[in-house]
Amino acid sequence: MMLVRRRGQEAAREVVKLRPDGIIAYIADEALVEAARRLSVPLVDTAISEVDVPMSLSLDNCEVGRLAAESLVRLGLKHFAYCGVRGKRASEERRTHFGRHLRQWGHELMSFSQGVAEGESQMKPLMKWLESLPKPVGVLTFDDKLAERVLTASRWSNLPVPEAVAVLGIGNDDLISKLTWPPLSSVNVPAERIGFEAADILDRAMRSEPIENPRRKIPPTGVTMRGSTELVAVEDWLIESAVRYVRQHAGEAIGVEHVARALGVSRRTLDRRFVKALGRSVHEELTSARMQMACALLSESLETVAEIAGTCGFRTAASFSRAFHRQIGCWPVEYRNRSR
Repeated sequence: MMLVRRRGQEAAREVVKLRPDGIIAYIADEALVEAARRLSVPLVDTAISEVDVPMSLSLDNCEVGRLAAESLVRLGLKHFAYCGVRGKRASEERRTHFGRHLRQWGHELMSFSQGVAEGESQMKPLMKWLESLPKPVGVLTFDDKLAERVLTASRWSNLPVPEAVAVLGIGNDDLISKLTWPPLSSVNVPAERIGFEAADILDRAMRSEPIENPRRKIPPTGVTMRGSTELVAVEDWLIESAVRYVRQHAGEAIGVEHVARALGVSRRTLDRRFVKALGRSVHEELTSARMQMACALLSESLETVAEIAGTCGFRTAASFSRAFHRQIGCWPVEYRNRSR
C-alpha cells in the first residue's frame, strides 16, 4: 500500500506515476477521478466529495443531525446554530439535516459559513457572528477542527463555554477533543469501520466481483459529551442539580428515589418539576445518560457486555441488554459489531 498526501493535480500526477491497482481516497476531486479513469483502476471515496464517484462510503449526515439535535436539546437550550465550511457539500448536508431535526423539536437554526481559513485575520467574522447569537446557544460545527476555532473565537470574544456557547464537534478526534479547553464534545465517527468497508469494496472491485450497495452511508456511533456542553440551561435550581447528579452517578445502581433523596425533595415533586422544565422524566434522563455511556464503551473499549452493564449501573447483563435494545433498537453485541 502506498500513501499519497498531496491534493489536486499534484496528487493525480503522483498516483499515475505509482500505477496502483486500486485507489482509496478521502474527498476525491476531478483530477484524481480522471487519473483513476486513465489507469483503468477502481476508486473508492471515503467522504462526500464535490464530484460524483461511483463507489463511496460516507458518514450518514441525517443521523449526525438527529444525534446532534437530540444531544443539544436535552441540555435545555432554546437557541441553536451551525458553523460550516462554505462550498462544501458535506457541510451543507449536515446543516440541512441538523436544522430539519431541530424543527421537529420546534426550534429554528441560525447558521454561518466561511471558506477554510487559518490564522487570526479570519477569526473576526466568526467572532462577530458568535457575539450576535442569542444566549445561551448550542453550536454544532462541521468537524472538530472547526469546533476548535469556535472555542478560540468564543474565548477571544469573552463568551464563556459552555455557559454562553455550548460547542459540539463531529469526528471525536482524540487529540483535538482532549487538548481543547474545555474538552470538546463530539459526534463519534466509526473511522475503522469506514476504512474496513472501503477496503472490502475496493478488493471486490479489483476482482471484478459484484458489489452490493456501492454507495454506503455509515451511521455515527453516538455522541461523547465533555466539558464544552456541560451545562443545564434551566432556571430551576432543583432541575439543574438533578441533572448534574444524574450525570455524575449514572454509573451507579441508583434510581429516581436516590436522586430525590440526595436533593432533599419527594420523588413526585422532582418528577413534576423535571417534566415541566425539560419535557422528560428523571427516569428518562437517567436511562439516556446510561445509554450514552454504554454506546461509548461498546465502540471504544474492550470490556465485555457484562462489564459494561456493571459500569453503566445495571445489576445484570440481561437487564442491560434489554434496556439497550429498547432504547437503541439493537442488541449491545450488534451495536459493537456495527460500530467497528
